[in-house]
Amino acid sequence: MRNVLLLCFTLFSSLLLAQMTKSQTPAGLKNEGSFIEAKREALLGKTTEAIGLFKELAEMEPDNDAIQFELGRLQYGEGNTNDAINHLRKAYATRPNEVYAAFLAELYQASGQHREGAALFAGLIKKNPAREDFYLERAAFLVRAQDIRGAIASYNQLEDRIGVNAELARRKHALYLGQGDQKRAEKELTALVAAQPDNLAHRHLLAGYYQSQGDAGKARKTYQEILSIQPADVRAQLAMQEVGNKPAAAADDDKLLALLGRADVDIDLKVGKLLPLVQQVASTQDAMLGQRAMRLAAELRRVHPDEAKAAAIEGDLYFHTGQLDKAAEAYIATIELDDTVYPVWEQLLATLYLDNQISELRKYAEDALDVYPNRPAVYVHYAIGEALRADFDEANSLLSQASLMVSGQPEAAAAMEVLAEAFAGFAEGNTSAGLDLAKLPGGAAGPLGFLWANADKAAALLAYDRPGNTNALFLELLGDAQAAGGDKAAAAKTYARAKSAGSKSAKLSAKISKVRS
Repeated sequence: MRNVLLLCFTLFSSLLLAQMTKSQTPAGLKNEGSFIEAKREALLGKTTEAIGLFKELAEMEPDNDAIQFELGRLQYGEGNTNDAINHLRKAYATRPNEVYAAFLAELYQASGQHREGAALFAGLIKKNPAREDFYLERAAFLVRAQDIRGAIASYNQLEDRIGVNAELARRKHALYLGQGDQKRAEKELTALVAAQPDNLAHRHLLAGYYQSQGDAGKARKTYQEILSIQPADVRAQLAMQEVGNKPAAAADDDKLLALLGRADVDIDLKVGKLLPLVQQVASTQDAMLGQRAMRLAAELRRVHPDEAKAAAIEGDLYFHTGQLDKAAEAYIATIELDDTVYPVWEQLLATLYLDNQISELRKYAEDALDVYPNRPAVYVHYAIGEALRADFDEANSLLSQASLMVSGQPEAAAAMEVLAEAFAGFAEGNTSAGLDLAKLPGGAAGPLGFLWANADKAAALLAYDRPGNTNALFLELLGDAQAAGGDKAAAAKTYARAKSAGSKSAKLSAKISKVRS
């Protein structure tokens, strides 16, 4: 996977360079032959050799931006993000251009250097203040740096140039909500409505906000304004009937089912009706409440089979009612309908891990990397998938990449250190050391925590097992416990399951031979 990503980026960067002007190409190289040789090595996948050649070129021509760019690209492909940043900074300082800036921004995001990324885009704004995307990128970096005031200031700068804008209003509204500043959050939406009074979507957004804050009076007034403009607005008519009500009780389910069954009602309105119930199920884990919610969610999905939101709600309800296998199926269906919502990917990976569907976990983690190559949680889940088939070298490599992305985040870094300790213990066959299991994904009850605490306890492992379990490491340790207890026949079957699950254990074949002899 990483080699494929590297090759794709090589081709992409080559295309970008081809689009640059002649003055930006490496035509002015003093050692053009050596440059071509280094490029050839890189394209053939001989990254170490290519890096060595480019370093020699950099010593001879330290101010050549093309050499620094190539070095940065290759170092990033090898996971050396800090080295890559140093080279890209030199390239960009020598010859500022948007190609280098875009790559440098990617590196800053990958390494968690969010303030540096914001400063980069602040410089780009000064050079080209008409580029709207620069303001948005700067704000995004500031949000990641937890500089909310700075992010809002960047949005305001853009708003001063282009006027009141729905997307900017939504973004600022969300930031103010996150800070608990209800007054300013409301002001963003009222200003949007005032700027575009005939846009009913903006008024619905404001009404929905009032409902979420429990302000039935303002919500009702806003819906009345919508109906005065458009009397046939179905969403406003239905909302007027329901505004101020609490989540539907069991006696009102038939009424809610009728609403969910109407194909002419916007799915977002329906989702809004269901979400309070989903949140109740999540917080209470009430089985009866879960059954009610599942009945309603099933109707939503029946009417909207091609809507990712409907599948996602079903997935959440299955997850919170402990039906992890069905939750995974629903999340997979969600992604097949719309793969652009990152939280669904993360929820799917977490579900597959908790359900010991490790073969599927590796598959979807690899798919997720193609869509979200800079999300540390994806690398962590992929690393777990590799560790749970005893490929600890690959697991540690993936975990190292994730660790680079969370530099400057103490809690995340600490959790990864515990995970690395767990990998080392399992690799050495020693789970006797003290480990803070609460910091492992899923805690002490998750597959890693449970396996660490019960690695040699056949009875406990058997109780945790199930037919769809593809956790190869778990199965190998269960086989070990069965063999130690004298049940060679059971151990042989369990070892065979571990092998089928894709185990990379160097000792598994010998163990299988031993119990069959």
